[in-house]
Amino acid sequence: MKFHKFCLVLASAGILAVAPGCKDFFDVNVNPLNPTKVGLYSLLPVTQVSMAEGLGDNVSGLSQYTMALMQQLYNTRSIGNFQQTGDSFSGPWATLYRVTLVNNEQIIKQGTSEGRWDYVGIAQLQKAYVYSQMVDLWGDIPYSEALLAPDNTSPRFDKDEDIYNGNGSIQGLFSLIDEGLNNLTKASTPTKPFLSQVDLIYFGDLGKWDRFGRTLKLKLYNQIRKTKTNAEVQALVGPLLSGNLLGEGDDFQLKYTNIVTPDNRNPGYVNDYTANPENRIGRYFYEGMLRLNDPRMPYYFYNQIARGSTTTNQDYVNGNFVTVRPGTTSPFASSASTATVQTVQGLYPVGGKYDTGTGGAVSSTSAKAEAPQRLLTFYSRKYTEAELRLTVYNNAAAARTALADALAASFTKVNVIATADGSPTIPAANITTYINAALGRYDAATTDDAKLEVIMYEKYVASYGYGVDIYTDFRRTGHPFIRVSSQAANASPNTGLLPDDGNTQSIGFFPLRLYYPTNDLTLNPNSPRSQRNPTDPIFWDR
Repeated sequence: MKFHKFCLVLASAGILAVAPGCKDFFDVNVNPLNPTKVGLYSLLPVTQVSMAEGLGDNVSGLSQYTMALMQQLYNTRSIGNFQQTGDSFSGPWATLYRVTLVNNEQIIKQGTSEGRWDYVGIAQLQKAYVYSQMVDLWGDIPYSEALLAPDNTSPRFDKDEDIYNGNGSIQGLFSLIDEGLNNLTKASTPTKPFLSQVDLIYFGDLGKWDRFGRTLKLKLYNQIRKTKTNAEVQALVGPLLSGNLLGEGDDFQLKYTNIVTPDNRNPGYVNDYTANPENRIGRYFYEGMLRLNDPRMPYYFYNQIARGSTTTNQDYVNGNFVTVRPGTTSPFASSASTATVQTVQGLYPVGGKYDTGTGGAVSSTSAKAEAPQRLLTFYSRKYTEAELRLTVYNNAAAARTALADALAASFTKVNVIATADGSPTIPAANITTYINAALGRYDAATTDDAKLEVIMYEKYVASYGYGVDIYTDFRRTGHPFIRVSSQAANASPNTGLLPDDGNTQSIGFFPLRLYYPTNDLTLNPNSPRSQRNPTDPIFWDR
C-alpha cells in the first residue's frame, strides 16, 4: 500500500479533531476544527505511527533513552550520563497518552458501538502492549482512569502489579489481551477503506494479530516469572508455547518508506543523518561485537572514516570507529568536533548506510531510511522461549534449541532488511560460524546463570534499535553483564562512570525506573506528588 504521513488526532473536550493538513487523508472531508465524526480508518494508523515514535529509536522515542542506559548509544542528553529530571521523558509520555492511547480508546468505544470487532480487537492488543511498556519503565502509572477525560481529568496512578494482573476494580493486561483475542474472532462487516489499507502493521491480517497477542502474553508472563513459582509459570506459558505464536515474517513493527514529502522515512534516520548527528555508538557495545567478530557490524554501525584510516583529537578512537565515552571530561567530546568523523547508527536500526568501508560523511540523502521500527519480533519470541526453558523448565537442552532458533532468526532479520535496501547480505558461512561459536559459549557455560548470560547477551545484540525491552531484561535478570554506573544512590562521582575508564565522571547512578513528568505530578492531585526513588524496582524485579 502507499504509505501516508498521518497527522496526529488530538483529544479535545471529549471529541476528536483532525489536525490541519490531514483533510485529504483517505478523503476524510470534515471540518478539522469541528468534526462530526472521525472514521476508525483514520484513527488506527495514527495510533500505530505515534506508538512507534513514542517507543522507538528516534529523538522523541523511549528507545534512545534506554539504549543509552544500556550502553548501546551515547548522547549528550542527561540520560547519557545516567541523569534524569522531571522533564527528561515528558515528550514520549505525552505522545503515548495524548495521541496513541487516547485515539486507541476511541477506536475501542466507537468500534464497539459500530460492531467493528476487528478494529476493537486490534486496539485492545495495542493498548495492552503500550501500557505494558509504560509500566515496565515507570511502575505505577495512570491506567484505569487515564482515558476518561473530560469526566475525570485527574486520574489515579494504579499500582504496577495491579495493571498487569488486575484486581477487583481494574481489568489487568492479561484479561485485556484475552478480550482482544476474542474480539478478533467476531464477525465484522468490511467497509471502505478496508482494514488492509489502513492497518500499517499487519495490513488487516487478523491471524497475525492473533499470533501477536499470544506472543505478547508469553512475553509478559516471562517478565513476571519471578513473582510466581515455576509450576505456576509453566501452567500459564505451557499452552502458549505449544500454540500459535509469532513466526518468521510476523514481526510486530512499523514500516517506513523513502518518501521525503511528506516525510515517511525512519525518524531515527532523519534525526541522526544530519550535519550534527546526536547519537554516538556505545563504546562497550561496539567492542563486545568486535571481540566476537560479529558479522552484523557493517549493518549496525556506519563509520564515516574509511577502513584503514583513523583520526586524532577525538575522545575515543578504535581504528576508524569514533565515539564519545559517557561522562567524559575530554575537550574533544562536543558534537561540533565529532560530527563529520563519528560513527553513526547504520542500516539495521534506522535504515542508514551499510558500511562498505569506504567512509564518507553522512547527510540527509545518504540512504533510503526504510528500515522498520521493530517492536516485538519472532527472534525475541525465541529468546524468550530460551529463557523460559532454562529458568522455569530447567531444561538446558530445550533452551539451547530455542537459542539456536533465535540466533538464526536474528541473522535472517538483518538479511531481510539488507535485501530490501539492496545491500549485500551476510554470507551463510559467516552466519554459521557465529552461531556455532555462540552455541559453543553456551555449551561451555557450567552454570545455568552462565548459560542465561549467553542467551541474554545475544538477545541484547539482536535487539539493537529497540531499547525498552533490553532495559527491562537487564533489570529482570541482571544480564547481560554490561558496564553501567553504580546502582548505589551514594555512588561517588569521583570513582569514574565506568570501571575501566579514566577521565570520566559519574554524574548519576543506574536507574531502576524512570522519572515522571513534573507537570503530571504537580497538576494532578491524585498523583504520587513526588518522584519515586529511582533505585526502587518495578514489581517484577525480584
